[in-house]
Amino acid sequence: MRHAARHWAYHVGMGEPLIILGSSARAAARSAVSSGFEPWCIDRRGDRDLRELAPRSGGARVVGGEDYPGGILKLLEGAPSDAKVLLAGGLDGEVDLLKAIGFEHEFLTSPPEAVRKVRWPTALATIPKAPGLKRCQTVTTISFMRRLWRLAFGSFGKTKYLLKPQNSYGGQDIHWWRPGKPIDATHYLQQYVRGMPISAVYHCDGWSSILLGATEQLIGEPCFGASEFAYCGSVGPLQVSEVTRDTMSHLGVVLTQRFDMRGVFGVDLVMDFKGNLWPVEVNPRYTASVEVVEKITGVHALSPTDGSRKANKPRSGMHGKAVVFAKGDGGAPDLHALFSKDQVADVSEVGKALRKGAAVCTVFASGTSRDDCFNKLKAMAGQVYSAINKGGED
Repeated sequence: MRHAARHWAYHVGMGEPLIILGSSARAAARSAVSSGFEPWCIDRRGDRDLRELAPRSGGARVVGGEDYPGGILKLLEGAPSDAKVLLAGGLDGEVDLLKAIGFEHEFLTSPPEAVRKVRWPTALATIPKAPGLKRCQTVTTISFMRRLWRLAFGSFGKTKYLLKPQNSYGGQDIHWWRPGKPIDATHYLQQYVRGMPISAVYHCDGWSSILLGATEQLIGEPCFGASEFAYCGSVGPLQVSEVTRDTMSHLGVVLTQRFDMRGVFGVDLVMDFKGNLWPVEVNPRYTASVEVVEKITGVHALSPTDGSRKANKPRSGMHGKAVVFAKGDGGAPDLHALFSKDQVADVSEVGKALRKGAAVCTVFASGTSRDDCFNKLKAMAGQVYSAINKGGED
């Protein structure tokens, strides 16, 4: 199985190879390059900007359709035998696949068993209580007593719940739960909390944890074509009090020690109107908001040393990214003719068929304030949609 991989040769000036796996590997590949790695990628998109990031290792291998994610194992036969694995999004629930990968490669991010434990629906309910840190109610089955309560009082009370897939990724396929609707083995209920959705990014080693930064998450924004609970961007830096930052740091240490977290990982939270933090999901991998955190802090998330902070001076102002989703069927426009390379990424081949809800691209912007940054991202999304519509007219 490993014969082809053993002939991997290092080129002059070539960094240590790093295997990157996920639904979209481009952002993680960019971080890998900045940290001195040579990315070797497998993802579902194979965008041309990803291929440009990893030219010496052959760019990206694409696993699409019904072959994803199982087809990853076949493509890994040609990977560098001594390379570690960095997980991007979309594989958190594929524990058996991760275990199979672990027989051949070491993970730069958390090992499969840690991924399984921290992604279990009730994992966050085990976190010790702390000032400013709340726990969402989680329901995995509707007990007989709860059924009786619903028959008597009509609901579980005033609490609203979301019906979430156990293998949720990017907020896809999350819906409001209707009282009386059954919960199958692949879903669970999580208490809905009103407030600002945010993301905290950490780097850890199984014991200690560093809070690298935090961003506001853009969720379900219609201007980007996102469904109601879908992740569609990040804007930062998030301005929080010292108390809130200490609470975030405490959470990172607790998660690291309780679940043996490794490398970079993220936590999605809601900050309610009283400033309390409600963790809603742990992402034991490279997350979408890492890219923005690196820009605003100047730190290499994969190797957050003092040297990386000095080499990359933090940028002033606000910085953000937004994923633009197709609002209808169409063809991918030539976005490189509209934007510079530092303004757009994850660009599909010109003319590629786009289905409603598919990711068209990612756009980047900077501004003097949060609203300024958001409005620039919104305007860029408008340009993307205009280009798609114009292509349809032609």
